[in-house]
Amino acid sequence: MSLQTTLKRSFTLAGITLHSGVISTMTVHPAPANTGINFKRIDLGVPNHQKVIECSINNITSSQLCSSLENMYGHKVSMTEHLLSAFHGLNIDNALIDLNTDELPILDGSSKQIVETIESVGVKELHASKKSIKILKPFMVGDENSFIKVSPNEQLSIDYTIVYDHSLIKKQNFILDELNEVKYKEMISPSRTFGFEDEVEFLRAQGLIKGGSVDNAIVLSKDGILNDEKLRFENEFVRHKVLDLIGDIYLSGMSIVGSVEAYCAGHRRTQEMLKFLMNDSSLSIIQDSISSESQNPIYDSKEVINYI
Repeated sequence: MSLQTTLKRSFTLAGITLHSGVISTMTVHPAPANTGINFKRIDLGVPNHQKVIECSINNITSSQLCSSLENMYGHKVSMTEHLLSAFHGLNIDNALIDLNTDELPILDGSSKQIVETIESVGVKELHASKKSIKILKPFMVGDENSFIKVSPNEQLSIDYTIVYDHSLIKKQNFILDELNEVKYKEMISPSRTFGFEDEVEFLRAQGLIKGGSVDNAIVLSKDGILNDEKLRFENEFVRHKVLDLIGDIYLSGMSIVGSVEAYCAGHRRTQEMLKFLMNDSSLSIIQDSISSESQNPIYDSKEVINYI
């Protein structure tokens, strides 16, 4: 039987945000079993329950170049993918994240610091069985130019391919045959986000990447990278896409038991896949590590938790 987990104690990380360019502080707390991952906007002058934004398919909202959640009161949190990726990779089921703004800090553009901090505070098991989304039959979202295919499997596996017209990337593929803590920490978490020098001016004119720099992203010039630090992996670019995918799956609040093949996908394609799952109950069930399955639909939101 697999048990749910949470942190042994709280931790705080702070730094500049990628898009708004402000200093963001997040304090991550342990949380009881069956409460899931919840963000709390402590900067808002609204009643306590309105500050909470739950990781749930129902709360996924569209955004540019990152993943975002929005609760029923219109309060948002963005750039969730790296923290959620670390939670997913390290099997953290329950946590409460206090935020002093609407965007998480980008840190170094990977989830490495988050993973190291979680390891330093420790993880503990809770007296409740772990739940996951078990895929029952294959399906696909997208088209031949960009797609995600999902099919039944005994664990979460990922096969990701990207194609870019740049000499350092071209066509890259990475296969993660099984997501576990060791593979995530060593093979995925150090991989940084990336962008292109010739797109910086345009994106900043759109109000994006105001805090972006070589300190928190790989910046590609026409024939190389602007960073002093070399690539951490030859195929770091596609590994970061895997990192994002792992985090975006956790927007649902649970892992997937299935095989995921992604081709030139991104945040919006993964969100489309999760919503496709939500709208067709024949594709999956909620698997309980004790009873093996449950009839609860994946879009059922947990009740607002009293401890917050």
